[in-house]
Order: sequence, then C-alpha cells, then structure tokens
Amino acid sequence: MEIRFIRLPGNRCEISVSGREGPDLRLPAVRVGHILPHDLMHAAVERALGLDDGLWGAIARGAMIDGTTFADVRQNGDTGMKKALSRGGDGIMDAEIKVNTAYRAWRGLPLPAGRAPAPLDAAELERAGKAIAEAAERWEGTPEGGALVWHW
Repeated sequence: MEIRFIRLPGNRCEISVSGREGPDLRLPAVRVGHILPHDLMHAAVERALGLDDGLWGAIARGAMIDGTTFADVRQNGDTGMKKALSRGGDGIMDAEIKVNTAYRAWRGLPLPAGRAPAPLDAAELERAGKAIAEAAERWEGTPEGGALVWHW
C-alpha cells in the first residue's frame, strides 16, 4: 500500500492511499500537529513496533476510518468497506495509546500515570522515538505542494 502525505499551505496535510484492499482513499486536508501529521506518526510508530493491526493495518485490509472518502468520486460507496472498527477496532485503539505514549516520551512530556502495565517498554520507546524523529525529519524536508511517500 502506498500512502502519500501531501504538504499543503497553511501547515496542512492531505493524505491519499492506494494499493490497499478495496478502493483508493483520500483523507481531506487537516492541520498538522506541532511537528508532523498525526497519521504519519502512526505509520512510523506502527511500523517500528510491528503493529499490523493498528490504524494503517486496518486501512490496508479495507477499513474506512472517519473522515476518509473514496479517491474516485464515482465510487458508489456500497462496497461493504465501511467497517473500520469491525476490522481492527481493538488494535486501532491499542495503537493509538502506543503512538500517543511514544510521542509524549519523544517530546519529553510526562507520561500518563497509573496505567499498568505500561503500554511500551524502554526498548519499544526507543525504537518508536527513533521512528518519529526520522518521520519528522522527512516531513520537514517535504516542500509545500510535495508529498512524503510511505510504503506500508
């Protein structure tokens, strides 16, 4: 699957997805967080930690996530693909917790207390932090109007 993170004016990012099970997708432009798009951070951390059942694994298997549309506007939408949570809801939520934990650790922000067991161990935090740093560097080097291409 190919994911294109397209850098737009006004600190925004649009995403296009092709080569997945089901029709190609588009995620409309959204404002980028502090450093890089949240969904790019998901791609980096999920790959670094081998999370095949997170956000991008679910999309690769055909899930439609809130806000996604078919890239081909002629698509009738009646493909049976609009089951995001039934195709990996628990994995997506687990990935969200791990991505947010990795991001907070990478930024030096306090981690949520009281979660047992911790969502990531020290080695996972290190791998995820390196992946976030590399993705942030790639995003920073992407010119406005250009695309950071990610292969899943």
